[in-house]
Amino acid sequence: MAHPVAITLIIIAVLIAILVITGYISDPIIDIPTLALLGFLTYRVINVVIKTRGRNLYSYEGKIGKAVDDIKSGQEGYVIVEGEYWRALALEDIKKNEDIVVVRREGMKLMVKKKVSDIETSRV
Repeated sequence: MAHPVAITLIIIAVLIAILVITGYISDPIIDIPTLALLGFLTYRVINVVIKTRGRNLYSYEGKIGKAVDDIKSGQEGYVIVEGEYWRALALEDIKKNEDIVVVRREGMKLMVKKKVSDIETSRV
């Protein structure tokens, strides 16, 4: 796929051509900064779309969080993962403020277990 800068330059060139043909470019003091801003915004949008393509932003499996309260095995409690509060079902006993690892997500509930080591979290 073409580089985002090339795509942005093509879009700006087409836009300038359309503005010249239709006669809307009349004051360069206004038009040049406007086109520069439009070009920058177009570049950022295209760049974000290309970088996030194929990525599941809603996958929480393997992410690290922190327990908000004590959760017994098989019981529900709350955890914080990426700054969001989630209702969680503990697969083992977890104490308050302990690091947790998300095993899977079922609906609006996370299945979590204690974070033992960095090696374990890379295998999840």
